[in-house]
This record gives sequence, C-alpha cells and structure tokens, in this order.
Amino acid sequence: MALKTKWLLSKNCNASCTMTGVWRAAAYAKGCVVIFHSPLGCAHVASIMDLGSHYRIEADGSSLDGDPVPLISSHLREKDSIFGGIDRLHECIAYAVRVYHPECLIIASSCVAGVIGDDVDEEAARAEASYGIPVLSMPFSGFLGGEYSDGYYKTMEAMIRRFFRKNKHKEGTVLLLGDQMGPHGQYAREVKRLLSFFGLTVAYQFPGYVPFRDWGRVTEASLSVVLGTAGQPEGMKDMALLLEKDFDLPFLGDFYPLGLDKTVEWIRALASYLGEKEKGEALIRQEMARVRAQVASFLPVTEGKRAFLAIGRGTRWYHPAETIRSLKLLHMVPAGVILFSNLQEEDIRLFRQEISSMGDIPVMGEEEGQKALEDADLLLTTNEIYHTPVRQLFIPMVPLAGTEGELVFLRSIYRLLCRYGRKGGMTYVKV
Repeated sequence: MALKTKWLLSKNCNASCTMTGVWRAAAYAKGCVVIFHSPLGCAHVASIMDLGSHYRIEADGSSLDGDPVPLISSHLREKDSIFGGIDRLHECIAYAVRVYHPECLIIASSCVAGVIGDDVDEEAARAEASYGIPVLSMPFSGFLGGEYSDGYYKTMEAMIRRFFRKNKHKEGTVLLLGDQMGPHGQYAREVKRLLSFFGLTVAYQFPGYVPFRDWGRVTEASLSVVLGTAGQPEGMKDMALLLEKDFDLPFLGDFYPLGLDKTVEWIRALASYLGEKEKGEALIRQEMARVRAQVASFLPVTEGKRAFLAIGRGTRWYHPAETIRSLKLLHMVPAGVILFSNLQEEDIRLFRQEISSMGDIPVMGEEEGQKALEDADLLLTTNEIYHTPVRQLFIPMVPLAGTEGELVFLRSIYRLLCRYGRKGGMTYVKV
C-alpha cells in the first residue's frame, strides 16, 4: 500500500498572485498605503497570508515592530466587470488619502481589472497630480502578470529606481535584502549576530521594513547582504546587482548561511570581502566548537538511531544532502530516502545523484518505503504521513540560518527521540 500523505502536490512553478507580492514588498513600510484594484476577496487572501506570517513569527518567539500598513480594496463588483471599474479606483484613492494621509500610495491591479481593461497607470498619474504624493502603479493584473515573486521583485525594483538616491556610504553599516520573517526573525537575528563579530551593524532591511521617508537613505549602507530564499534566489540577487550598478553599493554575493556547511562558506566569503580572513577562521572555530559541545550532549540519545527521509518537494526547494549531513553529525544512520510519486522525473534523477554522493543510502518509492518505515526510529519529511507510528519531523521549507539554525534543527531531532513510546504524529522545528 502506498504512503498516504497530506497536501502532496507537484508543480514546476508557483501558482500564486502578483498582488500578494506587491503587498509584501510594502507591508511594514510606514507611510505607505496599498490599494488592491480588485474584488474584496483578493484583499482577504492577502490578509490571511499576513495572518499566517504573524503566527509563524510568534512561533519563532520573535515579534514585529508596529502594525502592517493599510491594505484597501476598491471592491470591484459584478457590474464593474461590464461597465469598467476605474470610478471605483478613483473613489478608493480619495478615501485612502482622506482617512490615512499616506506619504506614498501603491496600487496593485487584479485579474478582473486586467480583463476589463481599466487604465490603472493613467488613474495613478492623475491621483499623483491631484494629491501631490507619489503613486506607484503595479499593473500586473493578478495571475495574468506572473506570480508572487514577480510582484514582489518588480515592486522592489520600482521603489529602487524611483526613490533611491546615491549617498556617501557609512562604514560598518549593512543593508539586508529580503524578508525572512522580518528584522526580528531567526534568519535576520542570526545574520546580525555573525555580522557583529566583524563590527558590522544592520541599518536597514528592504523591502517591506524601511519607512517610506527613509527610502532615499538606504544606500548609505556600505554593504548589502542577500537573505536566502526558497527556490528563487535569482530575483533578489538581481536587485543586489542593480544597487551595485546604479548606487555603488557592493553586495556579498550569492552565498546564503543555510545549514552548517553553507554558514562556514558564508563566513569565509564575508571575511575575504572584508580582508579579515584570520578573523573569519577564528569565528568558524568558535562556531564549530559550539556545535561539537551541543552534539556531545545529544549523542547518548541519537547515536546509532535509524532515520529516514521522505521527500515530496522538488530540487528547486529542497536538497537532502544538508539533512543527511545533520544526521551524520548526530551519529545517526541515514537508513533510506523515500521519494514521493508526485516528483518530476528530473527531480528524481537529481535527488538520486545527490543522495549517492552522501554514501550508500537506499532510495525507494512509496510502497517499498511503507514497509521500510517499520524499522525506523525517526522520519524527517516534507509531507506528513498518515497511519504510521514513526515519529515525524517536518523539514523546513528554508533551512534555519547560521550556526544557531543548525543547533535548533539538531536539538529538535534530539527532543523528538527523547519522547516516550512510538505514537507517530508530526513535530515542527521550533527555535
């Protein structure tokens, strides 16, 4: 019998809306107001996404400073799809200006607005002339113009090109590029901690977390550091290259401190850029000593335990080598890898190739894996499996950052193995 899993889907690209990407690019940029020229339900989707982000941040034990900026829908109705909805947008802009007094308006257009042909750009230009504030029009027309990341990166690019200015760089200051649960999330906290070893301080995190009135000062930073993303790192790298080309703001490169090995690589790249290689090696020795000390306390429980991996997420999103290395740190046995049937043939080929480079680890399909799991102490999986007594640990979509992220992951495995009995269920990595 094949394994039964929850939410096992297969796709080669995202199936998300550009409008939510526009929203996230400005979500905590104080002074902005975002308008969705859309039916009311589109704004509801964005608010639900924001609520989910809030819960993830709470679970991470961190917080955000302040509330998100206002998000307003022009509330397109059925009759507007026949007669046009530009009057609704006109009224919505007037309401936003009257009630919220924004310093900048950002308008995202929906599929409906695109299909009926509303000229959002022209209405934005009129509003800017009438109210004397900048109005950015992002007329991607919802799903018609791409997906979430297209809306996010194109909005970010529009902000940079219009509002950024060349500034004299302040030595020792850093610009973080990306979201990753905000300035107080695990990723940003860990990157800040590692940067501080070299005397560097984060001045801004863009987009989404810099007030509008400070957008022109962002390039005062002396270095930009790209935060890693799940499956689509090129977009943010392109933004870093734009800042380097137009504003002489250098960036570290496409290095991301995700997992222990990549963290070491990231530290060495930063140290090399700063001309402080010896200091970088000292930091690496310090961080590795932390890991060894923590692992030593876990080994009485973890040593010799048999762990399986179950993968239903493509190579764009997940690389099992990082997880296998973590298991070996704990002296656990990577007893096998189960590849779910939703995976594309190319993903299966690449997974087999990557796994074989990590040793003689059996790779199997769902039916074979169902039987093999009877002998497992732990299952690390991208998708929850029903009707199994094996303890399950969800593999994060993006590995936690830095040494601290590795320690959190190892600690989660240790704690799960400490549980009494074999009752199955799913556990999540928690900071």
